[in-house]
Amino acid sequence: MMVLVVAIPAHCQEASEVRYTDSLLQLLETAPTNSAKIDHLLELSNFWSDRDTTRAFSYVRRAEKLMGSRPGNYQKALLEHFTSNIIFAHHIERAKAGYMAAEKLLSSEKTPQAYTIRSKAWNNYGILLQLQDSASKYLTITINRALPYARMAGDSVLVGNYLHNIGLMLMNVQDYHKADTYYQKALLTFSKLPGAYENKLEVLVNRSRNALFLKQYDVAWANLQQAATQLTYVPHSTLAAAFYRTQGTYFRHIRQKDKAIRSFQKGLERAVALKDGYATQDIYFELYATYRDFEEYSQAKKYLLQANQYAALNTAHNRLLLQRELALVEYKLGHYQEAYKQLEVYALAKDTFQEENMALKILDLEKRYESVEKQNEILKLRDENQKQELAIVHIRWWTYGLGGGLLLALTIACFSWMLVERNRKLMVQKEQLYQEELRSMKQRERLKQYDAVLRGQEQERNRMARDLHDGLGGLLAGIKLKLSAIVSSKEQVLAKDKPDMLEVVEQLDFSVDELRRISRNLMPESLLLMGLEPALADLCMFMDTPQTAVRFQPLDIGKSYPKPLLVAIYRIVQELLTNAVKHACASEVIVQCSQLEEVFFLTVEDNGKGMPTSPDAPAQGLGLSNIRNRVALLNGSLEILSQPNQGTSFNIQIPL
Repeated sequence: MMVLVVAIPAHCQEASEVRYTDSLLQLLETAPTNSAKIDHLLELSNFWSDRDTTRAFSYVRRAEKLMGSRPGNYQKALLEHFTSNIIFAHHIERAKAGYMAAEKLLSSEKTPQAYTIRSKAWNNYGILLQLQDSASKYLTITINRALPYARMAGDSVLVGNYLHNIGLMLMNVQDYHKADTYYQKALLTFSKLPGAYENKLEVLVNRSRNALFLKQYDVAWANLQQAATQLTYVPHSTLAAAFYRTQGTYFRHIRQKDKAIRSFQKGLERAVALKDGYATQDIYFELYATYRDFEEYSQAKKYLLQANQYAALNTAHNRLLLQRELALVEYKLGHYQEAYKQLEVYALAKDTFQEENMALKILDLEKRYESVEKQNEILKLRDENQKQELAIVHIRWWTYGLGGGLLLALTIACFSWMLVERNRKLMVQKEQLYQEELRSMKQRERLKQYDAVLRGQEQERNRMARDLHDGLGGLLAGIKLKLSAIVSSKEQVLAKDKPDMLEVVEQLDFSVDELRRISRNLMPESLLLMGLEPALADLCMFMDTPQTAVRFQPLDIGKSYPKPLLVAIYRIVQELLTNAVKHACASEVIVQCSQLEEVFFLTVEDNGKGMPTSPDAPAQGLGLSNIRNRVALLNGSLEILSQPNQGTSFNIQIPL
């Protein structure tokens, strides 16, 4: 059983468990401005929002008084946001309305502080939807709203937390491979932050759990070792229970019972000390699963009953799961009557697609139960009437015979139906595979043709750049030198013509510079001579203008890549920067490049007018089509996040 992991609300994450109100009050007393005092009062409100709502509201009211009779939109949004934090768990609809009010008030604000509040408001709104059984909507909101605003705010902690939450949600819906991608992004983000030990600890523990689902035990162990290192920096972390729980699960999977139990006991001590009912129940269940796997059912039942004491914290799914496991362990212990009762309750609440399987199990347990009852009745009546006992035995065997025949007929019918259904599905799958193979062949052929065109273009660009630089460039330079010599040697004779001659020399200088620019665009020398990072830095500096600021942020870029990869990445960045300047009308563009293990990450973000990304949007231009084809040739993936008038983010991953 996996207790459902729900993302922690942002307002709960902000208030650290080790922060004391007296330190906040001291900061409030020494704050030099009203603005600083308002911030500290709202921090205090946030701290008390989960502990004492009356006190939390009092701090919000004090902050409101300091704002004056005419607060601005940003201050009004703060009041809406922090008031919603207080009523978060008690009045869900009012809290949702408050977060959306804050978002509306800040829609025209372009400051990092406004983007931070908008990001948190959307995140908390999504969590409330998740609590109302709309987890898919929370995932969409996190990807399309909370994460982009956190990036625009420049808040790396928020970005890392949201990437981690996306990984958690994907893991909960069993999309483990995609979840691992987001866990890696979160680790990369937190690796840039000094002192983010707890953040990295949480991501490493959950990535290890995800690897266990994928049965990648070496990956799980590697992440657990890294998590153990982070735990040494924060030994009293509230995440210690989760770490020991996951470590124990790893040992259970590799069949090391004693190590698993020791890890679970350590985790249990931490969970009980923190009064964390969810973690306590989860570890009790893992202890049950360990003894169950080693067929020690009496000991397993003891821990399962202890886990069941926390049923009030469970979702409907987990309550059903506990009942099913109770039925299983009672069955293994030979307590058929109790197993039948537990399984009957479980079956009544099960979804329709599982009912047939449960009915067969209930029928089997029911027959066993009825058999025991009949045997008891026969034993009681044996002394009274031998003939009646023989009749009962006769009836019983007839019942068994008829029941067995009926069960055999049902089994044969079921098997026949499954065989027909399986053959039908196989035919459908073969047809789908055939169509997919046709599409794949067409795609490979198209990419092959496109690759040939790109290679031809690059070769022609290289030839033209070389010819322009070595041929025409040399001729222009020679003409300039000759004219300069003529002006110098015949200064007196040509005094009246000297201005004209100097103007010709200046025009030749401009022509040589323009020729070098054209040659550089065709094939930049820095890309081939110095590598990817200097070439991209040179390109960003060239594209940087007073109207559009272009920032280049490299991180752990390798020194040596194959030439096709160098050219492809350079052309992709060149095309994206051109689009941002010419079409998006952006005033700021950020180019981020990094390498993690064997994956190259490229992100280009702008604050321009955005672009449509929905399936029914108008067809996109040739430049974006070229980018998609180049990424496809590199076996990479392209993700586009964009909203009207809110900028565009291109996230590209290329396996090395």
